Amino acid sequence: MDVMIKAEHLSCQSGRRYLIHDINWEVKRGDHWIVFGMNGCGKTTLLSIIAGFKGETNGDLEVFGAPYDEKNIFSHRKRIGWVSSSFFDKYLTWESALDIVLSGVSGTLSLSKDITDCDVKRAKELLKQLRLGDKISQPFALMSKGERQCVLIARALISDPEILILDEPGTGLDIYAREYVLQTIVDLAENTDMTIIYVTHYGEEILPMFDKAILLREGHLFAKGETKNLFNTKLISEFLGYPAEVIWNENGAVEIKVHADGMFRRLEG
Repeated sequence: MDVMIKAEHLSCQSGRRYLIHDINWEVKRGDHWIVFGMNGCGKTTLLSIIAGFKGETNGDLEVFGAPYDEKNIFSHRKRIGWVSSSFFDKYLTWESALDIVLSGVSGTLSLSKDITDCDVKRAKELLKQLRLGDKISQPFALMSKGERQCVLIARALISDPEILILDEPGTGLDIYAREYVLQTIVDLAENTDMTIIYVTHYGEEILPMFDKAILLREGHLFAKGETKNLFNTKLISEFLGYPAEVIWNENGAVEIKVHADGMFRRLEG
């Protein structure tokens, strides 16, 4: 099986602070991974480096068998679908929904001269399926959080990527859009050899196909392995730093109950 992503002692430093530190991780073709961690633990930093939109400061990273360089960065990006509102919200403002989706064809943040009529048709179809067919000219800055998320999902899917990286894709989506996205991911997992990496805080989004997981804490890789082995009461309590109870429901969803202030508070994880 091909190795799609190989990180060895991967680190990213901002000033004196490490955003991620000493990450060792190998992802093979067709793998389906969950990335789990609290806010600020380095998830988006790690995934943006893998997607080719941020550079590491230490360690080694190979994607599709080669490190990023000036010659392959755009060709690599075209083969990776990258959804992250926490990343793209920093760079996109007045671009239209259609232009943003089409930028996924070239792996850039702007339109390429090589866009074809087929690309435009495909982009419009994706936006229509996500119920944004009447907002193809809407500027990104004037969209709701859910609408922005749908635009980024369409951008990620337009190039039929070999690697699909989804950074909390369900955030801000209504019921229909969320179910559409989840079903699309299931279809891709079942009918293609696409490699899928999925960040979520919702137990019901940890679908049975996500059989591998990594736990990130304060920029460090806390644990990695089989999802069913990592999500247990003892390990998750240690990971979170306070008592927790992990329950696997009959439908395969994970429910995490954390004990705080003398009462149980439910946390989907």
